Amino acid sequence: MWHKAKKLAVTMADITKKSACRQLLPWIRPIINHFWWSCSTCRGSVDTLLKWWMAILHHINNKHIWPGGRCRHPEGVTEIENKKWLERDSEAFKQLRKVVTNREWCGTIHFYTNCKQTWAIENFFSHTLLHYCPKANSYSYDSYRIRNILAVMDHSNHLGRMPQVGDDDDSYAQAQVSRRTKQWVAYERKTPKDFKYIPDLMAACLHKTYGVPEKLFSKSRKSLELDKVAKNLSGDKNPRSRLLLAEMKSRKNTGTDASQ
Repeated sequence: MWHKAKKLAVTMADITKKSACRQLLPWIRPIINHFWWSCSTCRGSVDTLLKWWMAILHHINNKHIWPGGRCRHPEGVTEIENKKWLERDSEAFKQLRKVVTNREWCGTIHFYTNCKQTWAIENFFSHTLLHYCPKANSYSYDSYRIRNILAVMDHSNHLGRMPQVGDDDDSYAQAQVSRRTKQWVAYERKTPKDFKYIPDLMAACLHKTYGVPEKLFSKSRKSLELDKVAKNLSGDKNPRSRLLLAEMKSRKNTGTDASQ
């Protein structure tokens, strides 16, 4: 779901780069929200999902009742601030209709009838795991496994964090501008992590290792198996950069002499 909605946002943002389609810019967020709503309320029916998804083409023309359907929002809805209804003969509407009725888009929409979301996994990878296992570094198998365990413990112990509130008991909101939609969005700021489980974890580690000989701490079987795998794609050791550079220069000199 998240990737499909992101693809929709990227496509719409590219369209609004044209001067004739600037009117679509404030509609990007409502169109994405409509896609989420359509997937979450279709109850597993592809036909219902397509019917409700196509309804955006009527709503955006300020037509909320049409032959064979109607909008699901309350009656008497008025134009939202900073948005204008699109005319059916406008270039912006024609480009939107191409996106909404795209054969490839509608052909894969049946994968989203159950509205399965991966935001929790994405949140764990982006905000927790990458702090313990930055992609710029390399790790042994045992080290990477332990870092993953620590990341899971961190994530699990801070799942229930409440929004941070001020003196007026209102939650802090952090606002930022979306680079694609050029619109303001707000997020609740969570209370800082307290890491109260760390003292118990350290005590458990000391209790488990106290008095144990150092020789008993060795690499795991999986780590020993991975040590036998070639360290690089060539399968050979690094012959040193200076030797490689010298060979490259000699090839260039040989090619120059041959051309002369």
